[in-house]
This record gives sequence, C-alpha cells and structure tokens, in this order.
Amino acid sequence: MKTNLYRDGMARLEAGDVKEGRRLLEEALRASPDDAEVMHGLALALDPLGERDRALELLESAHARAPSEPGPACSLAMALLERGEDARADQVLEPVLAVHPDHPRANLYAAMALAKTDPTHARTLLSTVRGDPELRREAQALDLVLSKHEPSV
Repeated sequence: MKTNLYRDGMARLEAGDVKEGRRLLEEALRASPDDAEVMHGLALALDPLGERDRALELLESAHARAPSEPGPACSLAMALLERGEDARADQVLEPVLAVHPDHPRANLYAAMALAKTDPTHARTLLSTVRGDPELRREAQALDLVLSKHEPSV
C-alpha cells in the first residue's frame, strides 16, 4: 500500500500537482511513519507550499534514519545552506560521501558548505561533479568564484 501511495504521490509532484502529491504522501507517511523515503518525498512536497519548518523536520528525521542516503541528505544540506548553517550541512553530507564518494550533488553541496572555510578542499570536491549538465554548470561557477579567492601558494 505504502509503495503505491508513495509512487503516486511522487508522480503527482513531478507532474506539478503539488497539493495532490502532498495528500498522497501524507497518506503514505501515515501508513509507514518510519519510512525515510516517504519522509523525504513529503518534505519535497511541503517546501514549495511554504511549510519549510515541517519540511525541515521531516528531512532531519529521514536523515537520522538513513544517514548515508544521498536524497534526504542532499535536500537537508541544501535547506541548511539556505539558512546559513554551512558547518551543519557539511556534517550531514559526510556519511553520504563516505559511502558514495562520487555522488555529484553531495560533492557540489559539500563544496558549497566548505566554500568560505576551506576553499581548497571545496575545489577538490567540485572536480568530482560529473554527469548532470546543470550540476556541472553550478560546479564550474562555484569553482570560478573560489579560484579568485583561494590564497596563492
């Protein structure tokens, strides 16, 4: 039952029907209250509806249940970056990168988290961002900024 509700809810989100996606994902969460994947999906539905606090709570819960899963961790890290919590965002991504060292989005977000405090390491992380053209463009833009601020040797 949860699987169909989850899949249907995510399909509605992808189709742009956020309200119906949310309804289905709320139902999926009631059916499977400890499922990190469902929590993550519902958080994705709540954020564009302006329910950022609840979305953040769900992302925190999903990450606590599945700390090395890239999806919830990347979504949580981005939410933390948007709040200026760079160090916490980096901590969230550490278990993901330990298991998935080449995950493009996790590397990009970790580089964003470290950009102010460790630009050299941030640039190293950016070099691993491959695949998705949009992520590559974001990585190249951040790398350009970092290259202008990195101390010369």
